[in-house]
Amino acid sequence: MFKKILELAQGVVGLDEHAQLKKGLRGLAQISPALWERACEFVCEGRQEGVLLDVQAAAPRGGTLLGKPGRLYSHFYTHNMPNKDAALANESLRHRHQFYAQSDAATLDVALLVRLGKLLQAADGGDSLERTGAAVPQWLDYLVSDALFASFSETRAQATTVNRRGWDVLLLARLLAADGEAEEGALQLVFERRELNEYVRDNCLQRLLAPGALDAYMLAHAALVEHLPAVLSASGKAQLARRLGAAPALADTFAAVLVRLAVDGGKSVRTEAAPHLAAIPEERRATLLQQCLLTGKTEERVQAAELLGRSLGPQQGALLEQALAQETSKPVQAAIRNALSWLDAASDAGAADLPLPPLPPAPPVTRLGDAALQLLQANHAALLEKYRVEARQEREDNEHAKHKYEWKQERLKRYETIKPAWLEAAIRVFNGEAAKSDAQSLQNNLVREPIELQGKLAALSDFGVAHMARWLLATRRNIFHFWHDEFFQQWLACQDLSTFDLRLLARAMREAGDEQDSVAMACMGSNWWGVKPQQVLAADMVWPLFAEQPELIDQGLGLRAAERRRGVAPELGPTLEILATFPVLPVQWLPRVMEIALGEGKQHRASAQQVLSSLPDIGKRVAEALGSGKQDMRIGAARWLTDLDYRAAIPALYQALDRETRETVIAALLTALEKLGEDLSPRLSPEILLAAARKGLKGKAPVGLAWFVFEALPACRWQDGTPVDADIIRWWVVLACKLKEPGGNALLLRYLGLLDEAGRAALGETVLRLFINEDLRGPSLEVATAEAQARAPQAYQSYQDHARRYPQHYAAEGKMTLEQVFDQIRRNKMAEYLGSAIGEKGILALAAYTPGHVAISLLQAYMRDHYPRRAQIEAMLDGLADGYDPAVIQLLLGIARRYRTASVQEKARLLVERIAQGKGWSHDQLGDRTIPTGGFDDSGRLDLSYGGRVFHVTLDGAMKPRLHNPDGKEIKALPEPRQDESPELAKEAKQQLSVCKKELKQVITMQTARLYEAMCAGRVWPAQEWRDYLLGHPIAGRLVQALVWIREDDAGSTLLRPSDDGSLLDADDEEVALNEGSRLRLAHASLLDAPQIAAWQRHFKDYKVKPLFEQLAHQLPDASLMAGRHIADREGWVGDTFGLRGAFGKHGYQRGQAEDGGVFTEYHKDFISAGLRAVIEFSGSSLPEELMAAALKTLQFYPLPRSWRDEAVPLADVPSVLLAETYADYLAVSKACGGYDAQWESKMPW
Repeated sequence: MFKKILELAQGVVGLDEHAQLKKGLRGLAQISPALWERACEFVCEGRQEGVLLDVQAAAPRGGTLLGKPGRLYSHFYTHNMPNKDAALANESLRHRHQFYAQSDAATLDVALLVRLGKLLQAADGGDSLERTGAAVPQWLDYLVSDALFASFSETRAQATTVNRRGWDVLLLARLLAADGEAEEGALQLVFERRELNEYVRDNCLQRLLAPGALDAYMLAHAALVEHLPAVLSASGKAQLARRLGAAPALADTFAAVLVRLAVDGGKSVRTEAAPHLAAIPEERRATLLQQCLLTGKTEERVQAAELLGRSLGPQQGALLEQALAQETSKPVQAAIRNALSWLDAASDAGAADLPLPPLPPAPPVTRLGDAALQLLQANHAALLEKYRVEARQEREDNEHAKHKYEWKQERLKRYETIKPAWLEAAIRVFNGEAAKSDAQSLQNNLVREPIELQGKLAALSDFGVAHMARWLLATRRNIFHFWHDEFFQQWLACQDLSTFDLRLLARAMREAGDEQDSVAMACMGSNWWGVKPQQVLAADMVWPLFAEQPELIDQGLGLRAAERRRGVAPELGPTLEILATFPVLPVQWLPRVMEIALGEGKQHRASAQQVLSSLPDIGKRVAEALGSGKQDMRIGAARWLTDLDYRAAIPALYQALDRETRETVIAALLTALEKLGEDLSPRLSPEILLAAARKGLKGKAPVGLAWFVFEALPACRWQDGTPVDADIIRWWVVLACKLKEPGGNALLLRYLGLLDEAGRAALGETVLRLFINEDLRGPSLEVATAEAQARAPQAYQSYQDHARRYPQHYAAEGKMTLEQVFDQIRRNKMAEYLGSAIGEKGILALAAYTPGHVAISLLQAYMRDHYPRRAQIEAMLDGLADGYDPAVIQLLLGIARRYRTASVQEKARLLVERIAQGKGWSHDQLGDRTIPTGGFDDSGRLDLSYGGRVFHVTLDGAMKPRLHNPDGKEIKALPEPRQDESPELAKEAKQQLSVCKKELKQVITMQTARLYEAMCAGRVWPAQEWRDYLLGHPIAGRLVQALVWIREDDAGSTLLRPSDDGSLLDADDEEVALNEGSRLRLAHASLLDAPQIAAWQRHFKDYKVKPLFEQLAHQLPDASLMAGRHIADREGWVGDTFGLRGAFGKHGYQRGQAEDGGVFTEYHKDFISAGLRAVIEFSGSSLPEELMAAALKTLQFYPLPRSWRDEAVPLADVPSVLLAETYADYLAVSKACGGYDAQWESKMPW
């Protein structure tokens, strides 16, 4: 009876295992019923063996009808299959799943399973097989894949010890033995992942890795396990290391294997195995590593030395010293010395006294009572009424609207499902009195709305950390993301972060039932989660939590195997951030952090160096790494010494330079010496440079540089006028490519400084042009024409057909002629990119001294037509910035202020900061001091000499260049030179005139924008700087004459305007003097009274001066609008997306970042000097843009650089002029709308 009941429960009454298996092969009946019957007879009874040939003849259709049984990670797609075939395939999979699930493989006839595997192999013919790479028969791959993955297709469940009983390594060994194969293949199949990609290998065949049978088998077959590393790939060895380390018995028995894996030649294997060494007792671990250090291969000895240097055990130093005494390999010697250096650094630092701050007493826990419940009920009622009103309005609008909307009505229906009891359950959860059913009811996200409404509940004085912890534990599905929970952030905003000790929060979470170290993991998990506690809290509020749990730091640093909590484990980057909060780095972590700071991985190097920056004698330890056998470590050490400004390392740098053979390391060493103040002239003689060049050119050139036309390189000269050997310039190009640093490479800049000015300029321009030409290389006209000829007729006919069938979508295409289609295809073909030079971006370091007007012309054209190529634009900006050309700097300032691509804008901002810091100037001072002159002298005159005659250029009242002959008469263009005049000077004069016109236009545009931003930001100039860099500038000085200025000093303030004769006048034409302590700023209507504004308007009119921009028109918003963080008095003004786009563009606003679905909802304008971004929100538009209704929303401000977590700046903190000007923009844009519409929300597309 019991068996009957069990079979009923399993749904297999009357069906034995053979019957299930036969149904699992039924897909073959679609080929032939007889074939299916014979196949079943073969598998179940071992007869009809010839059927394999017949099934194989029908492959791969048989495999498809069986559900593609070779799959190990891919889904079974049936959309291209006939319905009957798909149904039979899925039915076959279901029944094979039941066969595998209800059978205990340990008791099955293994011969049956062997035959099943061979049938699956024959039916599929390799079509769907996804192999692991194990050296086992293909039929076994099929059988295992089918049992442990493919037959789960519909459920996507995982194979476990329950639903796949007996499917373990013992079964694999029996299956191999039954077919006469070697048993050792069983372990290979368990661990090997050679042919699987990294995204799936860790999740495949987890059933075979389950504890129990595998542990027992490995312990019983030690010889096979010890032989495994020799036959496994790197991915297989990584699986083996993980499995050995996860089981103490295996780690103990196979400690030698684990150590061999930890010193393996494969980085992925070492990374996986090394943390598991912590499972081996320290003394035994040291002994095993010593054996590797003394007897291993070179790479193994290097890795063994590094591992010995990671920990502070008593034996490590002696073992390393002993090995160093007998070691002959230089790379190994260097590794041992590095390890000893790390241990010495820890020894020198000593065990610092790091007392834990006392844990503040836990705040008293008050039970939330009726007041909290009533607050929730009131919130619920308010939201319910709001949603009812909006739903009712939506229904009314639908009566007359073309497009009907129901989402507000649906939202109301969902919200009405909230039960009053749920709010009472929430209170019980907060008070720690909840039943299991209470927590379940609160999983509905709807109930969060009244709880989170305006942060009222979180702001209650008696709502404390215990309440929050209980709530998070009850409602968060992923507790490790709790820091970003909206309700938690509301509560956190009410706390005093200067006293918010993470230990208090962790204790409250534990008392609420947290067993996952969720507070610590919120700090240590992936950086993809966003801002972390250690990034917002004071250091003393963070480090004590981890001082109490040092094992978590060990895991994050890779010193022991990381314990995964719901798939989350401590990561290295956040761990280093946490270590940076410690007042003193505990010595047990110092060797490992030293290794990271000097290691091959660049991602975390800077963070590790920051952690160590305050360590006594850190420079000495870094200098020792110059002797490392690893190229990246030597380069890293040289750069770090520069950052530390550690001049005591100069002798060590010279010693390293003398023995170095790698050109990239030589470059890093020379760069370090140069930055530390050394004169490298003796090492930069033409003879030495030529010898180095010829040696370098004998080596293999970078493959990616094959496109570079070396013959195009210009002939250059040294500073003394002697010619430069062409091989030197060729070598510099190759070296720059290898260094891969388009900007900031001091050595290459030093090399360029050896050339004369003309040579630097010619070389820079040539390299820049060649880079751009290769990057934009596309199909030839002939190729594009051939493509158009081949495709145009068919495309034309397709357009005509679509226009007839879908006229609403293809009307424009239907009107195109065949010739227009031909031209369209040819243009599109020629616009394709066939080349890319980004891999060779390092050569742009040689473009630093490209003439400014040339660089700007090339860059602006590139950025206009190829703006999606952000990496190339950033690399070109990086390289050109090092030349400090004033025109380039002004371009960078402009891009930093406003550009369509955020990453390029940020790159320009960082470059401007780098240049300013290098000069010791502020951002604004840099802009003033690098304004190009266009060639004009201080008097505003540009002379153009022909050798005999001298022409000159001046600016007229409208800032237009006027050309004059030697007699002072205005002429239209420069004439041809006379016979007694120099053609070269005439050519140079014409080029000067061309550059002057270009620079003049650029300066007027850029400086007008800078002065406007300075007005908005309220910038103040010391009088002398204002005179020297603005008023005294031949172009900018003319611009400042068209503006009103405020002189401020101890005596008060006075308004003035510079006149064209250099005097400073007030509104009544009285002269104003500047005192030594005077300061100047731009005037604005919001800073003046009505009589002052009227007087200056008359002044401009009397003098017939057109203001550079409007200063005297825009006032501050009404005080009633300025209380909060945004202005919304034009919210609901409705227009269309195209009209708003035009209005925003006219006032200098850029489109915001598109979010999910390609929709953007804001336009913004950056004011770098004020550190603010003005944002005007609207209802939204999609990309590509279409004409649709749009409504204005709010004006608000955010700090720069803007982060997704930033909230709007209070309007009271915004400079008054900036607020007045952007509010004027807000009002001006609203004029592009038709006015306010009370139903605007219901009329928007989203």
